[in-house]
Amino acid sequence: MSEDLVREHRAVEPGQLVMPFYLICDVSYSMLDDMGALNDNLQRLRRAIVAQPIVDEVAHICIMTFSDTAKVVMPLGQMSEHSVPRLSVEGGTNYGAAFTELASTIKRDADDLKRQGYKIYRPCAFFLTDGEPLDPDWWETFKDTLTYNQSTGVGMKQHPVFVPYGFREAPEDVLRKLAYPLERGKWFHVKSHDIEQALSGIVNMIMTSVVSSGMSSHTGKPALIHAQPNVPGMSSGDADEYI
Repeated sequence: MSEDLVREHRAVEPGQLVMPFYLICDVSYSMLDDMGALNDNLQRLRRAIVAQPIVDEVAHICIMTFSDTAKVVMPLGQMSEHSVPRLSVEGGTNYGAAFTELASTIKRDADDLKRQGYKIYRPCAFFLTDGEPLDPDWWETFKDTLTYNQSTGVGMKQHPVFVPYGFREAPEDVLRKLAYPLERGKWFHVKSHDIEQALSGIVNMIMTSVVSSGMSSHTGKPALIHAQPNVPGMSSGDADEYI
């Protein structure tokens, strides 16, 4: 591809809209038997989004992993412009590491998108986990890094809509606490052991949020649609009033 074509492809019209989605995947040791299915379904997610040009244009995706530590494995951008790396199992289940890395990544991405001229919709973070946190201060870390007190101005003003997706042994009381903010937060739990069912709910929410808004990156108004996924045995609920 010529340099002129690359420059044209990367050009951003003033006010062009982006809906950032962050997918934070648990790769702790308890996920050992699920890694094949997780990798296969991340590829299915990519194919589903790339097959819908409007969704691919508007929904920029970042994939992160966490265990003892957390990291970005696919940077935020259009899925058609990225390949999804193959994930592998690592160590323990440290929720706080994921929260801290997510907060810094969102801030860095927002600064970069603004420099490019994008208008940014509030990000949505899908937190996919099969178990409970091993770090005892996970709740304090979440409040300190990913919440915002509007009355005092303290916290993360760019906080995401945080949507926990649990399956297998993930405790519903923990998922309920992590759904944020109170007026928009939802949590989901798939009672089966099938990670494909959990990821299908995430794909459905991304696609529905963009397509149901009837928009492109240049026209219309976005909305995050908490559509109830058609997943057998899934339970869900609203954010709890803990914060």
